[in-house]
Amino acid sequence: MSISKRITLFSTGFLFLLLVLVNGSIYFLFQQFSTNAELERMQAQLQTIAESAQGSQSDLWLTSYGTGDGMLRVIREDGSSTLTVTKEPDLRLIPAEYSNRESGEVISYQEQSYSLNRFPIIWVDGSIVSLELIHPLTTLESTLSTLRIVLMIASVLIIIPAYFAGRALGRIILMPVQTLINTMQGIRGSGSFQKIDIKPDAKDELAQMSHTFNEMMELLEENYDKQQRFVSDASHELRTPLTVIESYASLLKRWGMKKPDLLEEAVDAIYDESQRMKGLTKQMLALATGEPDKTVILQQIDLVKSAEDTAKRLRQAYRREIVVTANEKPIYILGDPERIKQLLFIFVENGLKYSDDDIRITLDQKINNVVLSIQDKGIGIPKDDIPNVFERFFRVDKARSRQTGGSGLGLSIAKAIIDAHGAKVDVQSEEGKGTTFRISFPQVNKKQNEKQSGGEKVDE
Repeated sequence: MSISKRITLFSTGFLFLLLVLVNGSIYFLFQQFSTNAELERMQAQLQTIAESAQGSQSDLWLTSYGTGDGMLRVIREDGSSTLTVTKEPDLRLIPAEYSNRESGEVISYQEQSYSLNRFPIIWVDGSIVSLELIHPLTTLESTLSTLRIVLMIASVLIIIPAYFAGRALGRIILMPVQTLINTMQGIRGSGSFQKIDIKPDAKDELAQMSHTFNEMMELLEENYDKQQRFVSDASHELRTPLTVIESYASLLKRWGMKKPDLLEEAVDAIYDESQRMKGLTKQMLALATGEPDKTVILQQIDLVKSAEDTAKRLRQAYRREIVVTANEKPIYILGDPERIKQLLFIFVENGLKYSDDDIRITLDQKINNVVLSIQDKGIGIPKDDIPNVFERFFRVDKARSRQTGGSGLGLSIAKAIIDAHGAKVDVQSEEGKGTTFRISFPQVNKKQNEKQSGGEKVDE
């Protein structure tokens, strides 16, 4: 049974019980009040008759008393009837009962209600008798019958509209619930995240339920986006080390057994890339759980060596020329080795995708900072798009990105690494001529070298 029907039946049933109680109480009180009033009226009438009888020296006048459909009789102490006045012979069969005090009650005889009143008087012979008056309650029963009909008709006139009102109320109350059901069915059918439209002035519990549902949809959509980002990040970040490993494995397969120096280089490269993949996998899993690892371990690293190692491996993997130049050797910065390698891989690989010429990595140690430049001679970036290149999923040349497998994630990840190291990035580009990314790292002085030689954890 639907909730709407339950609401209708409950409200109608509750109203029916309430009407039964109210109408029953009204009927009972009216019956008691009317019956007591009738008994009091007949008792007053009997008292008048008794007063007239006590002032008379004969009982003949009682025979002329008009009782209508009732009966008047005199009952002695032994229960015998001395005098009976009635037009209804059947009433004589009602048992006579002597009483030495005033009383009044309602009796039922032959399915008819009568009022029975008694009043003690001194009879003409000096004995004390009970004067009894029996009168049918025809008018009262007719009135009560009319009242019953009126109450029943009123109840029906109330119950029928209440039933339809209960149905309408159930529909109104459950409208947000039905909207919720339709929205959930729509979500199941389309696979998209939908929300319920809520009136701005709605403040009731159903509105709160709708707000809660919308918040739940937002949370689910956010978690779904995180999952999608995880898949994209994983595919993007793991592609480069897998390419390097595949390249060196292929090299080992062809020449590794004949050239020991090449064997050692390839094994070292594969080991380093597998370690980097392990770190990337850890980061990706942390991202999938919604708690990404934002801790970088700062230590003194040689940026020139990191750049040369990166160039060597990508040169081997992509069979492209990557030139590294530095105004000094070594050049030290405080950074996380794995994150710096990841940063170099992203920028160099980005240049390899959008350029067919050589990639140049330049390192310039200055007084207050160290500048890392990655330059390509590719398609370039439109001036209006330069401020957006570090946004997630932004791609300048979408057609070429699809061909090269670009996801628009690399530069956003690189920007997060740059920010984590307290560095700054600048982009210079011209369409058709190429792009240069310049990352400026803080300079490391001697005191910092001594302090950071063991490494220091810093939150991003």
